[in-house]
Amino acid sequence: MRSSDNRTIRAGKAALMTLGAALMLTGCSSYDEIMMDEYRPVSVQERFPIRVEKAAVKMGVAAPTGKLKPDQVNGVIAFANNAKTAGLSGITVKYPSGSAKGRATANEIARVIAGQNIPRNMIHVESYAAGAGAPVQLSFMRKVAITTECGDWSTNVGFNYENEPYPNFGCAYQNNIAAMVANPEDLENPRGMSPVLAANRVQVMKVYFDNKTAGDYYTLDSVTGN
Repeated sequence: MRSSDNRTIRAGKAALMTLGAALMLTGCSSYDEIMMDEYRPVSVQERFPIRVEKAAVKMGVAAPTGKLKPDQVNGVIAFANNAKTAGLSGITVKYPSGSAKGRATANEIARVIAGQNIPRNMIHVESYAAGAGAPVQLSFMRKVAITTECGDWSTNVGFNYENEPYPNFGCAYQNNIAAMVANPEDLENPRGMSPVLAANRVQVMKVYFDNKTAGDYYTLDSVTGN
C-alpha cells in the first residue's frame, strides 16, 4: 500500500473520531439542557395549596363597671360554644393588670364559661400589662384553612405571549375556598359516616312501595295520561 493511501486512511479515521467526539458532546449538552428544565407549577391547586394551621380566635369584652351586661353574657356563651365546636384546647381570659374591675369581669366571664359544661382546668384567667380602660380579652386556638396571600402583580400580562398563568391567577379563588371550609380538619381526615335518619328512610320506602306508576314513567301512557 502506498504511503499516500495510509495518510488518507489516517486522516479519515481522525475525521471520524473528531465527528464522534462532537456528536457525543452535543448529546451531553442536549441531555443537560433537558435535565436542567425545572418543573413549574401550573394548576391553581399547586401554586396556592390550602394548608391547615392553628390560629387564635379572639374577643374583647369591655366592662368598666366590673359586671357583664345581658348582651355581653350572650356573647361570652356564644364564644364558649364556638370553642367547644372547634375542638376545645382551653380558653384564656386576660384582664388588664391595672384594673380591679377588669379582674372582677374576668372572674364573672370564667363562671359563665364554666356554666357551658367546660371544665375549670381548661379556663385560664391571667393578667396582661394594660391600664384600667383596656378590655378583657378572650381567646382559644382552633384549626383554620389558609393559603398564600394575594397581590403578586410582578408579571406584565400584556407581554405574556406563552399565555401562561400569571402569578396572581387563581389566588382569590383558593382564598375564598379556604375561608368557606366549615371544618378545616375535613381537609386532613375524612369524616365518619353519620347514622341513617330512620324517619326519612321509612318515608322514602313508603313512597317507593305505594307508587302505582313505579317503573312506568317513560311509557307513552304515563306521558299522555291515558
